[in-house]
Amino acid sequence: MNAKERLSQVDLFNHERRDDAAIDLDGRRRFLELDDADRDRLAQIAPELKRSAPAFVEQFYRHLLSFPETAAVLQDERLVERLKTMQRDHLESMLDAGWDDAYVARRGRVGDAHAQVGIKPHVFLGAYYQYLQFCCRTLSPGTDPTQKQFVEQMLSLLKVVLLDVGLTLDAYFLQATQDLRQALELVFASNAELRQFAQFTSHDLKTPLATVANLCDEVLDEFATSLPAEAKKLIEAARQRAFRMSTTIDELLRSTISIHSDAEPDEFPVGEAIAEAADRVRPQLLEKGIELSIAAGLPWVTADRPRVREAFYNLLANAAKFIDKRPGHIAVTAEIRGGTCILCFADNGPGIPREEWTKIFVPFRRLPMHHDVPGSGLGLYFTKGIVEQQGGRIWVESDVGKGSRFYVSLTLAGHADRRTA
Repeated sequence: MNAKERLSQVDLFNHERRDDAAIDLDGRRRFLELDDADRDRLAQIAPELKRSAPAFVEQFYRHLLSFPETAAVLQDERLVERLKTMQRDHLESMLDAGWDDAYVARRGRVGDAHAQVGIKPHVFLGAYYQYLQFCCRTLSPGTDPTQKQFVEQMLSLLKVVLLDVGLTLDAYFLQATQDLRQALELVFASNAELRQFAQFTSHDLKTPLATVANLCDEVLDEFATSLPAEAKKLIEAARQRAFRMSTTIDELLRSTISIHSDAEPDEFPVGEAIAEAADRVRPQLLEKGIELSIAAGLPWVTADRPRVREAFYNLLANAAKFIDKRPGHIAVTAEIRGGTCILCFADNGPGIPREEWTKIFVPFRRLPMHHDVPGSGLGLYFTKGIVEQQGGRIWVESDVGKGSRFYVSLTLAGHADRRTA
């Protein structure tokens, strides 16, 4: 997709950001010494600038269309007309000086959208110079040659300052990009080493673990009648520990190999995959008297079916393991938002403190209250990796003492006639 096509799909001023970063707006205003006196001054000059804004916007786009770099993405006349209206609104919102969260969010959306289109920072700086030039010349008093000379001198100074800022930012972004590239290389290398480690671990450790478990079985079979009760308990505990470690190794192997598989996604009814996962966890549900309900008419999604089925199993098994109430409940529902299916796995378990909501997806991370419950701490990490590999997201919301809601977003299948089943 070229820049023109990307521009036609992105609203440069109203594009929805996925995650607004926290910005210390008050701190930035203090650093710039931008205060209420500045707001009052802007209010005094705003009417005249707003009256001249339509002419400025026309000149602004004539300027952009005179350069191949920007003209290449401004070939659709209807799109340009729409952008002119938005540009005028953007200028007026600057003059209104409404420095609040909405002001920050709008600027953030503009930056995000321009980055998606591929417009480079120096074009930003040139565009903002056009704002400054327009404002200075519009507000220049009368025809006094001295005043006009002063305005042109200030504009020359602004040009060289913006040129300097652009060159400095180029170096800054280059260094930041290099740091990011190095970090990604380390991540890729670490992932490769982790996959290799998991494979070696599976081969080198599971065999002796199985031997230990078999030896424990033989001891219990051959000498059960002559062993003290405490000795039998210790041998049984060693046997269970060996099996538990073997399970941990399997989970680690899956988390490093399955996530990196290149299997092609498929379209399938997500309700069927959830039901298949539920069949595997049925013994746990029956043992603890937990009722599982899966909403009817769940949509079709596009994903790797075996892999997301494993993620669903992990979520259901995790809920069943920790539910501490009778009767226990797990409910699976779905909501469609645009082209996304958002599944909700809700339970009435003990809940998760807010400060742990993101930490539970870290490998080997377990809640302090669950240290006495068997487990490896890899299940949710593995699940997160699967979901993100499918282009989705997973997150949790919870009320301590009442239960948790795990959300999984997946892409809806493309065929409208298969959206429900």
